[in-house]
Amino acid sequence: MPPKTIFLREDVINAAFELAKKSGFRDFTARRVAEELNSSTAPVYSCFKNMEQLREEVLLRGEKLALEYSLKPYTKSVFLNMGTGFVLFAQENRELFRALILESPDTKNLLTQFMKALYAELVRDELLSQLPENYRKEVLRRMSIFSHGLASLICVGIHDDVSKNEAISIMYNMGKDVIDMALMKAGIKKSFTA
Repeated sequence: MPPKTIFLREDVINAAFELAKKSGFRDFTARRVAEELNSSTAPVYSCFKNMEQLREEVLLRGEKLALEYSLKPYTKSVFLNMGTGFVLFAQENRELFRALILESPDTKNLLTQFMKALYAELVRDELLSQLPENYRKEVLRRMSIFSHGLASLICVGIHDDVSKNEAISIMYNMGKDVIDMALMKAGIKKSFTA
């Protein structure tokens, strides 16, 4: 008799995450996760009390992936990279984006944590780090509204897909207006360029 396959908690999370990337949470059941694992449902229930616990793990992993996209160095501007990455994340992970941002009851909490992580990174942006804190927060808030809207439109197919360079260009043009206004209000005589 062949040895029994042992699945670790991480294996179950990986399978659930792959399922969420393919179909969001529309068909998120122990049976579907088990199919992804190529096993029975026993490993799912031996690692997690219920599917809600597993769903929370998938949400955390999705948030981490979105943050990785937003912190990649697409350009020299940390700030421009954030919006570009968020849009590209939505485009390349439509079902996961939909599950995380458009359909999850935890969206507010996820986005709050996500924004805190992004704000902490703004000190690495050469230009934005010169802005007083309240202006930095306002710039991030305004651009998050824009990038979230664009990402959502791309995700649901209302806006055409964009290349990395198109995403950078769109985010740069909107960001320039927002940042230049914040710089002017703060009395800083510079202009946003990337």
